[in-house]
This record gives sequence, structure tokens and C-alpha cells, in this order.
Amino acid sequence: MILRSKRRFWLGFAVLFLAAATMAFAPVAQAQFFWWFDQPRAKKKQRTVKPRPPGDDLPPIVPRESTAPPPPDDRPYDNKLMRLAEILGAVHYLRELCGADEGQLWRGQMKEILRNEGTTAVRRAKLVNSFNDGYRGYRRTYRTCTQSATLATRRFSTEGATIAASLAQTSVFASGPPAQAQNDAPQTRQHKAPIPPPPRRADGRGPGTARLAASQLSVTVNR
Repeated sequence: MILRSKRRFWLGFAVLFLAAATMAFAPVAQAQFFWWFDQPRAKKKQRTVKPRPPGDDLPPIVPRESTAPPPPDDRPYDNKLMRLAEILGAVHYLRELCGADEGQLWRGQMKEILRNEGTTAVRRAKLVNSFNDGYRGYRRTYRTCTQSATLATRRFSTEGATIAASLAQTSVFASGPPAQAQNDAPQTRQHKAPIPPPPRRADGRGPGTARLAASQLSVTVNR
């Protein structure tokens, strides 16, 4: 009995010792575990940024010449010129619709205006758009040659002849110097029939664009 009781005692003591030992080592291990997380992290080395010299953050200086807008290419007679281009487009369609065998007469007149007045891409685009507006606008309106289409052709021809004659008398229009226009005047009065294009000048250029358009439109009105 005594041996059994001692054995139980030591077994109990051993269990208690093991439990105590376990409890004794647990805080140390736990402390070591959390201590590893509590260790201060190594600070990253910060890069030293060199200060910029004063004025480095400012936008680059652009010369005034490069920022200046291009000079305007508008001319005092542009409204009349654009209207004339639109009329040429309308007459080109309406005359062809009503069976006039004129080929590319009116388109050729427009090309002459572009050659003399289309000095820049912007002006050329405006003139072409005006011609196309007149052509397409009446193509949507008239599909056959009606009495209304014939009346519109006469009205546009009269208006176009007036505008072209006005532009031909304007000294700033590209139709030759005023002296040339005066020299052509007596020759113009001598002809009662439609005037053919005058001979080319010594510099190789043809007659004034507006004057030629005016003569062609006058022929249309008289037909």
C-alpha cells in the first residue's frame, strides 16, 4: 500500500511538475514571440533630393514670334466672293439639269477663282464649300427641270453677273490693275454680242476672273 501510494504521489508530482514547467516556459516563449513583432523596424534610407535651381519649375519661355497668330486673310470683298462661288455651284447644277450642253463651263469658272483667290488653304476651303453648298442645295431641291428651276437659274444668273461685275471693278480683286481694266473698256463697248475671252497678257495670265465670270453669266441671262 505504501509503495502504491508513493507511486501515485510521484506520478502526481511529476504531472504537477510538468504542468508547472509548461506554465513556466509559456510566458517566456510568448514574450519572445511578441517581442519579435515589437522589434523596431529598420528605417528606410531616404533619398536626398537636390533642390532645383530657382526658375526650374517655370514653363519654358516661347518667343513671341512663334505664338503670334497668323495674319487674317479676310478681304473686304469676301462676302461677295463667297456668294458668287455659291451661285456658280447652283447654276452649274441647274443648267445641266435643264439640258444645257455646257460641259464643265461653270466648274471651270470656279477653278479660275480658286487659282486667283485661293491663296491659302483656309480661303480655298471656304470657296470650295460655298460652291458645293450651291450645287448640293439645289440638287436636293430639284430633280427635274421645272419652271421654278428655270426661274431660279435666271435669277441666279442675274445676281451672279451683278456681283462679278462689281468685283471686276474693285481694284483689290485679282483681276489685273485698274489701267488694264480701262484699256479693256473701249473694246468691251464695241461688241454687242457675247464677248469672247480677251487674249492673254504679256505675263501669261488670262483675263480677270470676275470679269470672265460676269461675261459668262450675262450670256446665260440673255439666252
